[in-house]
Amino acid sequence: MLTALTSKAYRKALFKRLSGFSAAAELPAGGRAEQQLSRAMFMVLGRLAKMDGRVTQEEIDYGSQIMQRMALVGEKRRQAISAYDQGKYPDADLYESVALAAKVIGRRSALAKLFLQIQCEAAYLKGDLRLKDKMLLRDVAEQLGYSKSEFLAIASATQSKHYKRAEGIPRSEFLKSQGRSFLQNAYRVLQLEPGVEDGEIRRAYLRMMSRYHPDKLASSNASEDALRQAQENTMAIRSAYEALCGFRKLRV
Repeated sequence: MLTALTSKAYRKALFKRLSGFSAAAELPAGGRAEQQLSRAMFMVLGRLAKMDGRVTQEEIDYGSQIMQRMALVGEKRRQAISAYDQGKYPDADLYESVALAAKVIGRRSALAKLFLQIQCEAAYLKGDLRLKDKMLLRDVAEQLGYSKSEFLAIASATQSKHYKRAEGIPRSEFLKSQGRSFLQNAYRVLQLEPGVEDGEIRRAYLRMMSRYHPDKLASSNASEDALRQAQENTMAIRSAYEALCGFRKLRV
């Protein structure tokens, strides 16, 4: 009974951190749920990164961001890095790991969907969703309880969010400049100029989260699309904030 309650508290807090609902949510020890979810998360990220034979710096940075959001430090971070490296190999027990994670977080749960969205976002770091990536993620989605059509809908929504960051820029040019403009995008999401003082980054983050937080829509009978968009906005804001804090060596 105690184990179940501990796992529930962990899953609830982790969802808040990963989704951006509450970036500073205290994350209790997750026990077996934390171990299995972390292993599955980074094995899939590692496999996606290595699918084309090379791992880019942007993919490494993205994995580091997820580790930060999951509050993985010390031995837990080393285990996540090990899972990332193991996932690169075709003979790794990737699907078994995802199946075990699905049992502890719940198939078709909010956290399961967020897990899949994170993997889709990772796949889009190199551009369009390639066939090998799509086949891998479709199988991952199935382990999490989602049908092929549901997976495609989630992937499409993730793609829209991904390219929305390049609004007004030709898509081909955006893809070429992804690696160079990681920090510029973060500043743009927070509506800041690159030369801004450190203290303003935190203030901008709080201001943007207050403006776009889904809780503001919860009592206004907002549509599911509006709530989903608000969730995506908060995830983008949180990612941008963590990227700038990491670059400037600020405390998140």
